[in-house]
Parts: sequence; C-alpha cells; structure tokens
Amino acid sequence: MKYKKIAILVTFFSLWLSVYFTNPSQEIIALVFIFSFGILHGSNDLLLIRKVNPTRKPVEIFRFFASYIGTVIIGTLLFYFVPVFALAAFIIFSAFHFGEQHWLDTLTTSIRFNRILFLSYGLTILFLLFALNSAATIEVIGSLTSVTVDKNWFHWLLLASGSLWLAQVFVMVWKKRLTWDQLVFELFMLLVFAVVFKTATLIWAFAIYFIFWHSIPSIFEQQQFLYGELSIRTFIKYVKSSFFIWLLSISVMALLFLFIDDQKIVIPLLFAFLGAITFAHSFTISKMFEAKK
Repeated sequence: MKYKKIAILVTFFSLWLSVYFTNPSQEIIALVFIFSFGILHGSNDLLLIRKVNPTRKPVEIFRFFASYIGTVIIGTLLFYFVPVFALAAFIIFSAFHFGEQHWLDTLTTSIRFNRILFLSYGLTILFLLFALNSAATIEVIGSLTSVTVDKNWFHWLLLASGSLWLAQVFVMVWKKRLTWDQLVFELFMLLVFAVVFKTATLIWAFAIYFIFWHSIPSIFEQQQFLYGELSIRTFIKYVKSSFFIWLLSISVMALLFLFIDDQKIVIPLLFAFLGAITFAHSFTISKMFEAKK
C-alpha cells in the first residue's frame, strides 16, 4: 500500500506533465520510461523460471530459453502475417497480465473467478485508454492491421468489461474478500486513470499506467521472489541479471527505428514489439505467481 500512495502522487505529477508538455515531448518521455523500466521488468524471465523449478537440468533450461525466443518470434510473425489476430491476442494477454499483477493479493477461492477478474479488470483499463484516445488508437490499429475501427466499439467493449468487473468486485465485497475501503480506492483510481488518459497522448497515457502501475510493482514482486527482500542491493542484482536481455531488446528496437523512414509507424511498431514479448512474459509471470502460493 505504501508504493500505491507514491504511485498516486507520481500519477498526478504525470498528469501535470500532460498539461504543460507538448505531444512530441510526452512521447519522448514515454519511450524513455518504456525502454527502461518497461522492458526491464520483462527481461529476467529466464532466472524466474530457474527459480520456479531449480531442479531443472541445463538442457531443460536451454529448451525453455529456445521456446521463449521462439514464442517472441512467432508473436512477431503473427503481427506481420495476421495482424488482426495478433493484436486481439496482445490485448487479451496484456489485459490478463495487468489484472493478474494488480489483483494478486486479493483473490477468491475460485480459480476461474480469479482469472475472469484478471481479464475483466485489464480489459477495463485498456478499453478506458482506447475510448479516451479513440482517434490515436484507431490510427495505430489502422497502421498495424489496415482495418478501420468504429470508435463506438471501444465504448461498448468498455461498458461490457467494466460491468463484468464491477459485478465481480461487488461479489467479492459480499463474500468479504474485498473491503468497502478497497472498493472505493479501486473506483477512485479508475477515475484518476480516466482523467490522465483523457489528458495525455495515447503513448504517454499507456506509459503512465504501464510503468507506474504495472512494471515497477512487477519488478518489486520479482525481486521479492528471487532474493527474498526488497532493497537497493537486490535491485542492483536484478538489473545485473536482466541487463543482457534488456540490452538485446532495446538494441533490436533501436535498429528497427533507425531503418524506418516513416515516423507514423513507429508507435504501431512499438506496440507490436511489446505484444510479441508479452506473450512469452505473461506465461512466465503466471508460473512465478503459482510458485508463490
């Protein structure tokens, strides 16, 4: 809860930046955060899997690493050959991944209920972002898939996912798995996110949530799981163990940006890249959370 208080302050500060900085400046700041903390939080998956199953032989670790890289490559190819399917999968995987991280400490005894909760919350966040930045989102989707989406779809999907999420959290309150104070806090944060998403550009709004409400909390969870504590010392160890994969990831992205002349597809390409690595990373984090239970 202590970090959440800090995150709220940082979110409001980010809102101030959204008001006083122009669009190009917002996008530059967003890219800096995504390429640092955003990519970093998904760069330690190999060590996480070794921690989940320390008895694995070197050959099994190699197979996992090969399958991990293969998943990223397949994700990339899907965005190239069947972008509509890949984008839909990216949204679903990301939504579940965001929700799993957010609700890990507040679960019911039903695995199915929890999984639906993860998905409904994550979709609510994403469709809130899309609905409040509909023009930019439609442009990104068009660049990725050559499909023009009616902005009303975002509102209907937000209504559907939001209604499902609200029904679930009220059930959790009724079953005393969630307190009224916690519910009020979650509703308040949705209101805060709505204001930020409406004020900021699409990429900056995404970065605010992705970094401060997902990536950094995820790094803390991973530190705790890997080293048993949160400290400067364990953070340095985390960065060292993540550095090679992190450097490889940003190097690949930097090379792609370097050889792209059309700046209009830079942001769509960024989302495609994040989508490709999300597929493999989300499975790893789910395994970590299962091992912690």
